[in-house]
Amino acid sequence: MIVMFLISAFFVAVLATVVGFGTSTMLIPLAVLFFDIKKAIVMVAFFHLFANISRIGLFRGNICWRLIPLYGGPVLVSCFVGAWLVKYLPSDTLRLIFGAFLVLYVLGSVFSPKITLAPSNAVAVCGGLASGLLSGLLGAGGAIRSLFVLTFGLERDAYIATNASLALMADLVRIPVYLTIGVVNPHREDFLLIPLMIIIAFVGTLLGRRVAQNIPQERFRPVVLVALFLAGLNFIFMG
Repeated sequence: MIVMFLISAFFVAVLATVVGFGTSTMLIPLAVLFFDIKKAIVMVAFFHLFANISRIGLFRGNICWRLIPLYGGPVLVSCFVGAWLVKYLPSDTLRLIFGAFLVLYVLGSVFSPKITLAPSNAVAVCGGLASGLLSGLLGAGGAIRSLFVLTFGLERDAYIATNASLALMADLVRIPVYLTIGVVNPHREDFLLIPLMIIIAFVGTLLGRRVAQNIPQERFRPVVLVALFLAGLNFIFMG
């Protein structure tokens, strides 16, 4: 059981590095096949943290620092609120709304390319608030975060590095809150898996980096849009 989870986590780390998001979105549905939901949440949360640290380490020279305070400040605030509300608010409706938003945005981008979000400070702030809330409340705000970051037209490596930096900020907020309010209660054996998860996150991210660098820059945005569309469908059907 543990071996299958770790193998799944490796392939998710590869794919999530290529598209810049998706560790939680892809891994939580797989993790619940091997663990109960609470254990799945904590295992994926820690793996998400390690994967983001690995991406930052590999792509650190490409971070778009201008977006960090604009986007990251709202992420910290709304992620904290979302993580505290996870015990009290139903998440199905929110998941459905954001899933529909993602699907409609991608369809609009494909069939009406002129209909796009403007790369403005206001868009960055709104994106931070939305993705932070989803990260805290659902544990899966990467798709919304990626949509808004993609708006700024960053090159492939800058997009991946900036996305990982913002995701790490959310992780550093939500994990302590989850533990504090008892949403997840990890056992001693869970922490014993941390060294393995660190290694897998790094190796998977390293392979994902090589795959991403083999994707031509002009084809990178379509690849991400396909991933956003699938994430939107995932939100809708999970809702």
